[in-house]
Amino acid sequence: MGRLPLDSLSLLISVVEGGRSYKEVASDLGVARSTVERRIKGLLRRLQQAGALGSIRVDWLDSLVAIRRERETIMAAARAHDVGAPPPPCRVVLDADEVAAGASRLRSCCRSANRDIALIYTLLCTGLKTMELALLEVGDYLDENGNVRRVSTLRGEVAASGIARPLYFNSSRAVASIDIYLEERMRRRLGTGEPGRFRGLDPKSRLFLTEAGRPFLITRRSPTDSRLTSKYLQATLRLAFARAGWVGMTAQQARRQVALSLDRQGADRAQLRELLGLRSARQVRRLLRLPPMPLDLVSHEIV
Repeated sequence: MGRLPLDSLSLLISVVEGGRSYKEVASDLGVARSTVERRIKGLLRRLQQAGALGSIRVDWLDSLVAIRRERETIMAAARAHDVGAPPPPCRVVLDADEVAAGASRLRSCCRSANRDIALIYTLLCTGLKTMELALLEVGDYLDENGNVRRVSTLRGEVAASGIARPLYFNSSRAVASIDIYLEERMRRRLGTGEPGRFRGLDPKSRLFLTEAGRPFLITRRSPTDSRLTSKYLQATLRLAFARAGWVGMTAQQARRQVALSLDRQGADRAQLRELLGLRSARQVRRLLRLPPMPLDLVSHEIV
């Protein structure tokens, strides 16, 4: 059989209508099975976020059996999908209960739930950029005795700006979620070190790892852009947000959530710049500015 194009719709057609497995399609393409599965599920998540899948539940999208069972709806939506359309913006400012509810939804439908919940809570606790989150190490979170560094430092070599800044793990829910994930890592023997130090983990190992136990890959954004990014972690976060039920949420939107929370807590503009690694007051204003609501919503029942 000839090589298939590596676009999400063609992959979906091969798996859903052609009845082929992820592994079989990947073998034809000469790529990893996970690449095929990730691209297909990424398309399905975008369709679900856009409301194109009707009553199909988000947790069904993790099951190939369920995807094939709903093939008529899914394929019609996929063929009509505008791949260039951005996801709808997330206008919800999450409170603690909504974050906890999202974490509960994530736990019910995800094999990597412990890690993904810890990732989300860490983002919403620190406001880190994706690349910074990918480069965090166990030693940034734990001291040698295994205690949480409630007041830590984002090292200059990790910070996107190249300048060290304060890093706080002051959320009890964030700390609890990270601790649960680190316990899982020890059970799975991922990134272990000396017994009795750093809870038995290697302090130089990344705080968050892929499902296979490897660091998230860091690459240049493009051949002409030397800034670093982690596309795999970005994709992981998008999937986690979708599973949590937060339509349109992105890592950048999570930073906005942190900025708004800090603002409500009384942080001044200088503190926001320091904590989030922002270079200018304009960047602060941009983060604090929520996207405009549609006219039909702002005009609804105004009297």
